[in-house]
Amino acid sequence: MKLYAEAPRLRTRQLLTDAAVALWVLLWVRFGFLVDALVNRLAEPSRSLESAGVAFGRRLDAAGAEVADVPAIGDALEQPFSEAATAGRELARVAQAQQRDISTLALVISLIVAGFAIVYVLGRYLPSRVRWMRAATAASRLRLDSDDLYIFALRAIATRPWHELRRVTPDPAGAFSAGDYEALAALELSALGLRTDAGFAARRT
Repeated sequence: MKLYAEAPRLRTRQLLTDAAVALWVLLWVRFGFLVDALVNRLAEPSRSLESAGVAFGRRLDAAGAEVADVPAIGDALEQPFSEAATAGRELARVAQAQQRDISTLALVISLIVAGFAIVYVLGRYLPSRVRWMRAATAASRLRLDSDDLYIFALRAIATRPWHELRRVTPDPAGAFSAGDYEALAALELSALGLRTDAGFAARRT
């Protein structure tokens, strides 16, 4: 797979663009973590409430255990403490549920914020980048494996704008029909950022 062009100018532009896209992705990943951390701060009151509920329940359980030892009325005295301790533990469970909800919300928000920015840029950049790599790889293999520039000239006739074709030869159709493929093939190879000397040298030998 050919990742970068052979032409210095196009190769430099590709490298810089790839680096910019990678930096964009890293920045938005970092921002996503930041958003997640900020939203999770909303769970601080719930964490405090959970700790208070657990501590409250434990203290009341201990107090209930002490009054339970009182002769005759111990069980009656323990019941209010036990009920209050149960309420404290229930409060802690509610606080835990709130923390889970906030954590889920933080994850969803961070994924939406960072994911949208990343997918938007990659969706606009990757398709053309992959198309270039596939075309350049196929062209490079053909250029190295064949001494016939017909395919490149035909591709130029089919895909390049007319003004570009006229710039390399006054009569593109006539040149192609006459078997004069070098100028047209050079145009197509140059558009892909590939050197033309390898294919031309093979054809001339």
